[in-house]
Parts: sequence; C-alpha cells; structure tokens
Amino acid sequence: MEPHHFFTAQRVLIVAGKGGVGKSAVAGSLALLAARSGLRALLVSFDAETIEVPAHERLERVTVTPGNALTDYLASKGMGLISRQLAKSGIVELVATTAPGLDDLLVLGRIKAFENELRADIIIVDGPAAGHAIDLVRAPLQLKRALSSGPIAQQADEVLAMLADGTRCKILMVTTPAMTPVQETVEAATELRDDVHIVLAPVVVNKTEPAVPQLSTSELSQDLVDAYTYASQRSQSQQEAIAVLSSTLELPQMTITRRRLDGEELVNAMVEDLTLAIDSLP
Repeated sequence: MEPHHFFTAQRVLIVAGKGGVGKSAVAGSLALLAARSGLRALLVSFDAETIEVPAHERLERVTVTPGNALTDYLASKGMGLISRQLAKSGIVELVATTAPGLDDLLVLGRIKAFENELRADIIIVDGPAAGHAIDLVRAPLQLKRALSSGPIAQQADEVLAMLADGTRCKILMVTTPAMTPVQETVEAATELRDDVHIVLAPVVVNKTEPAVPQLSTSELSQDLVDAYTYASQRSQSQQEAIAVLSSTLELPQMTITRRRLDGEELVNAMVEDLTLAIDSLP
C-alpha cells in the first residue's frame, strides 16, 4: 500500500496508546510522512507540543483544549466577542471542564469542525492514553443520553456520526512488544471496536528490538555469554508478546525499530520505518 492510499482511507486518524509506548512520536511521524507524501497534514495535540517534528510546508500543527474549542464554537455561533471576553477571564476553560464528558465532546467537536472545513487532507490526532481513548469516544453518547436536545445534543450527534464512519475517522493503537502494554492494547482495542463500534487502523508496534540469531556460545567469555543470554531472553519475550497481539487482535501490524535517538532525528527515523511498514500492508 502506498502512503497516499493509507492516509486517504480516512480523514481523521486518532493515535492512542499506553503511556510510554511512544504515541506522540508515532503521531508526529505519521503526520510528517503524510506531508512528505504530498498531502496537506494537520497534527492535532491536546497538550503543549511533546515531540519535535521537522517543519514541512504541508504540515500544520495545532493544540486543541476544551477552552479554546468552546471559544471557537461560540465564535461559530456569532458570539465571538463574548467568548473572547470570557476567555480572558478564564471562565471559558472552567466551564468547558466542569460537566463530565463535556471537555471530550468539545475537543472532538473541534476535530470534527476541522474535518468539515477540509482544513487538511488528513488530520492526525495525538490522542489520549489507551484507557482514556474509550472515555473520549464514549463521551458524546453519554451526553446525548443525558441531553436529548439543544446544541450539546446536536454536537454529540455530529461527532458520533464522524466516529461511526470508517471513511471519516479511525483509531490507530500504538503498543510496544511487551506483555503488559500488549494486553492493555488488546483490551482497549477490543472495547473500542466491539462496544463503541469504532473502526480500527493497523496497530503500530513501536520500540522493537532486532532479532537475536542462534549462536554457539562454547568459545565465548562468560561476560559475552551473559550478554547473549540476556539479549536472547529479551528477544524471546518480545516475540511472545507479538504472538499474543497477533492471535488476539486480528489487525495488520506496522513495526518500528527501537532507536537511541530523540527529537527530530527520532521522528525522521520512524518515518523511514513507517514508510516500509505501510508499503507492506495488504
């Protein structure tokens, strides 16, 4: 599969994963790869920038918080002056995070607005941790049940329509090849797919180690034998975790090699791996 086809299979790609698996780096790398593939890419973060992504003329970055999402929503309804005055006082951010689930609905509503406005060819969302991803996409349904009419209900309906349409939105889970993050990824992905009915993109397995070849250790020093044994056991554990992921979650996998890099160097290296991984997808 070519990167262009991978990204245009949906307009919004929400990247989620357990803390520490490299979710933000994967999101940034996907956005940069999309831009380098000739697409207009928008990278959306919920917090201040957490990963350095090389600049590209086709790549735009925005941070969406509940407060600024509410401000933009009020402005779209002709109440821009009022919303700006409230924002200066800090009231907007307070209101946006008071009602349970309202903050999630507001940020999803802003992403939906970006999609409707055709702000970019592909919107990559540096989403929440795996567990909160479920709360994020459940929020519109819960608010819809509580408020059957009015602007909040309308916004919830529009967001739910986007989430339910795999041509508009998918969730991409990120994990590492270790048993605990794999199990948490499987649980979250299964609930998102079976209970919330979200379409899932291929799973990214980040920070994989190269396979350790079978060697004879008879002529090695004890230090080298110990190092080889440790590496072999670590490789075996990695393969066991990937086997569990493959057997319990029937989704294509994209693999990214662990690298001792950071910042823009890390993102550039991850783009190379993602390019090869996408090329290998059916």
